[in-house]
Amino acid sequence: MHGVTILDHTDDNFLAVNLIDILYLLGAPAQESEWDISGLECLGSKADELHQIADDSVRISGAILFELAAQLTQVIDGVFVGYKQGKQKPWIIVRAVDSSAYDVESSSEEVLASIRQNFQEVVDIPSAIAPLV
Repeated sequence: MHGVTILDHTDDNFLAVNLIDILYLLGAPAQESEWDISGLECLGSKADELHQIADDSVRISGAILFELAAQLTQVIDGVFVGYKQGKQKPWIIVRAVDSSAYDVESSSEEVLASIRQNFQEVVDIPSAIAPLV
């Protein structure tokens, strides 16, 4: 897997990207995937529900993740690992990093190219230090 870091910030230096923005960009493949969530810290009207899912280590559908993520105001930390139906190996990993960035790793170069094109400040994660899952 290769990865990128999204660093888009507002004028007052807050992260300008939220999880739902990345999910919308990923589109149907993300919605059709199953997701594992871990290390979650987030805020919003559905934060408690998503925390419970992460704490229980329950894999959820993309449709549920979209619904819950749309109600979050901020994802401070968290790892979201997406699996295509019936696959053991993830096709995407989205990692919220301390409210300051999102790391996105994928086996799809098209996904990474789309992220580079649709967000303003995107840098490649060096392959030598990209975390493995």
